[in-house]
Amino acid sequence: MPKVAEWFVLFKRYRTPVLAVLATVMLVCSAVWSFDVPWREVLGYLLMCVLGVVVIVAAATATVFVMKKLR
Repeated sequence: MPKVAEWFVLFKRYRTPVLAVLATVMLVCSAVWSFDVPWREVLGYLLMCVLGVVVIVAAATATVFVMKKLR
């Protein structure tokens, strides 16, 4: 069983990302509930964001690969 100090360190490490995800979920849900935005549109935007991140990660990976090969 982890000690209190270890638990506190783990809590501090994951607190911000967990709160960020919860805040994002609440923002999306409030947009759907308050402004009657269809879930299908929200999921479409989410898919576009995920694809955008994948493109950025692929470009960054290719850039790092090329830069390492040129050295």
